[in-house]
Amino acid sequence: MDNYTETNYRGYGQNIGNSFKGMFVGLVLLIGSMVLIWWNEGRSVTQANALEEMQKKIHLLSAPVYDALLEGKPVLVQGEVTPTQRVMDTEFEVSTDGLVLQRTVEMYQWKETTHSHSKDTLGGGTETVTTYEYSKTWSKHPIDSSFFKHRSGHENPPMNYHSATFSSPAMLGDFHLDKGMIEHISANIPYDGLAKMPQKIGAVTNYKQFLYLGENPASPKVGEIKIIYTYAPSGVYTFAGKESGKRLVPYRTSNGKALVFVRKGRVTAEKIFKEELDANSTLTWVLRVAGLSLMFIGFSLIMEPLQTFAKVIPALGSLVGGVTGVIAGILTLILGSLIIAIAWMGARPMLSLGLIGGGVVIAFLLGKFGKKKSAKGHFKKSATATSHRHPATSATPPPRKSTPPPRV
Repeated sequence: MDNYTETNYRGYGQNIGNSFKGMFVGLVLLIGSMVLIWWNEGRSVTQANALEEMQKKIHLLSAPVYDALLEGKPVLVQGEVTPTQRVMDTEFEVSTDGLVLQRTVEMYQWKETTHSHSKDTLGGGTETVTTYEYSKTWSKHPIDSSFFKHRSGHENPPMNYHSATFSSPAMLGDFHLDKGMIEHISANIPYDGLAKMPQKIGAVTNYKQFLYLGENPASPKVGEIKIIYTYAPSGVYTFAGKESGKRLVPYRTSNGKALVFVRKGRVTAEKIFKEELDANSTLTWVLRVAGLSLMFIGFSLIMEPLQTFAKVIPALGSLVGGVTGVIAGILTLILGSLIIAIAWMGARPMLSLGLIGGGVVIAFLLGKFGKKKSAKGHFKKSATATSHRHPATSATPPPRKSTPPPRV
């Protein structure tokens, strides 16, 4: 692994200029986050409604036999799926009598990893130390080395082979399944057919478990390529789709979603739709967190000039940064909850009201906690300053001298 370290210094004026540029970036991120959150909630509602609609209308066929009464309706079909032709990767003459053959290509490449650490200096400047680390790794995707900070000695060649999926149309009882339907099946079983193939296949060497373009897989060099195969065998599968003549095709719901689901073995409709609803919920939360994170960054960048002005004294800059962080969090919770609630209002009104109320409560508690923390810090500083200005004295005043009685 190679390491390169650079130290850069930005003055106070440059930091102020960058902070105002950051305001515009923050505005773009804020708008983008709002669009992402709105789109994600709409996508989630649409997908959930489509899944519920298909689940209510689906019919279980007791056997994989065409039923004219169910023409155009969603059906659950289970049975033996057999390909109509042999599946082959013609580039390397690798074939299988299964349903799907997956070629996964990896290339040994340079990878750049960047670590940065910044600290504020007295007077409002910033010192940034950046470390660039270069290591070699196997990657399924080409890594463009032209964007590396230090390109010399870390050049990646073009990736001349790529991953690909091969499949065959198949039959499930009376029903024809085209390649589009078959490729919903996961090809995750290691392919053992290479053991029967010759040692050399064109320019690559066959190591029985994978193909290799290079000298020695035990000591790989940059640019060398490894090719791994997996497949999906024929066997019993469950398909949820639509009858269209003697074909199974995706079912299109009333809101326009085209749905088709495949499982290995015999699986109930209840289990399939529960898994799909759970997957939809998980994706929704992942994108929701991503959108809220972008929104928080956007608000933080918009308020960045306040922190930058205060960085003339590093401790003051940290204090202002903490306050603006709390404000950014409160604004994110309020605006994010509002967008999510509005998106769900038509489909889940009670959930929408709960989201609005929950966002307001959390924002209120965060604001109260932030004020309390700031007041506590201010009290400590005031007490410390007072103790420096006025030395500690006894709480009991010294006794006063008694005045002698007047003489007669």
